[in-house]
Amino acid sequence: MNSITIGVIGAGLIGRKHLRKLAERSDYDLVGIADVNLDQVAAEYPNTRVFADYRQLLDEARPKAVIIASPNQLHAGTGIECARRGIDILIEKPVTDTLESAAILLAEVRKHGIKSLVGHHRRHHLQVRTLKSLLGEGRIGDIVGVSAIWATHKPQSYFEVAPWRSQAGGGPVLINLIHEIDFLRFTIGEIRAVEAIASNRRRGFAVEDTAAALIEFDNGALGTFFISDSAVTPWTMEQGLGEAVEFPFSGQGSYRLMGRRGALEFPNLVQWAQADGAQDWNQPIQAQHIHAGTIDPYVAQLDHFRDVISGTAPSLQPVEDGARSLIATLAIAEAATAGRRIDLRDRYAALGSAASP
Repeated sequence: MNSITIGVIGAGLIGRKHLRKLAERSDYDLVGIADVNLDQVAAEYPNTRVFADYRQLLDEARPKAVIIASPNQLHAGTGIECARRGIDILIEKPVTDTLESAAILLAEVRKHGIKSLVGHHRRHHLQVRTLKSLLGEGRIGDIVGVSAIWATHKPQSYFEVAPWRSQAGGGPVLINLIHEIDFLRFTIGEIRAVEAIASNRRRGFAVEDTAAALIEFDNGALGTFFISDSAVTPWTMEQGLGEAVEFPFSGQGSYRLMGRRGALEFPNLVQWAQADGAQDWNQPIQAQHIHAGTIDPYVAQLDHFRDVISGTAPSLQPVEDGARSLIATLAIAEAATAGRRIDLRDRYAALGSAASP
């Protein structure tokens, strides 16, 4: 197929990452950038048309597809405008900032029949694909449970640059945990219910700095998740995968997945099992290191988006699936405040019915 005309809406940190990847490709033709900081962005990208209003980009440059990398609260409105013009979207995570706006966006995507991909880039890692394959082939048997950690110490400058991060909604649950929830849904299965507790005693901000969640999956597996931005550890997905320069590589596993026949550490991909498939606590358990190659997940994501647009592959994560990750994450924040178990099945159903024509 011919190169796909594409625009990028939002030239912040993640938008610039997409722009760097697009500059290296011949299968996409960048026809415009939209950002409110018009003069600054135009000076940095002198060979590309830059618009202060993204609607001008959509109407004048007329791209086949766009990448939406604007602030979270603008995702829904921008996606709706794209859908009404028949423009396919790669929309950064979280898909929107509220369940109500997610339902409205989903309804418009369905109504106009556009193709969508939510930018949970970890789904495109080779290590993640390898793990999903191992679980799918029953390498460790039926999954019994998962224990996971995301813990690092954010510097004071992180909060000084963006003071909103110390207020409600700016803590690690809604900023960081959503990546992990999506990973769990993708690899283990749909989340049925959650419970949680949270604390702000380390930093004393109005928002949590530490939380712990209990997770129940549809397949009967149970999970625990500890998350904190106030603890010095080597246990984050970013450090284990080496996917971001802000997080020095540790190579350590922050996930332990346990099954009837063995266990797996991730992302370091160590399998633990007993000889000859034994299931006896008196038998020794041996480790096997599994190799998986490394690719740039943002490049792989653009490859996949190209195939989604051309109709040669179904979307790995359309808007509805991204909204389910948002539902589960928001429920954990709610459960931590309400102190109760929250069943998600009615919320999934409500999302679908609210988005129905």
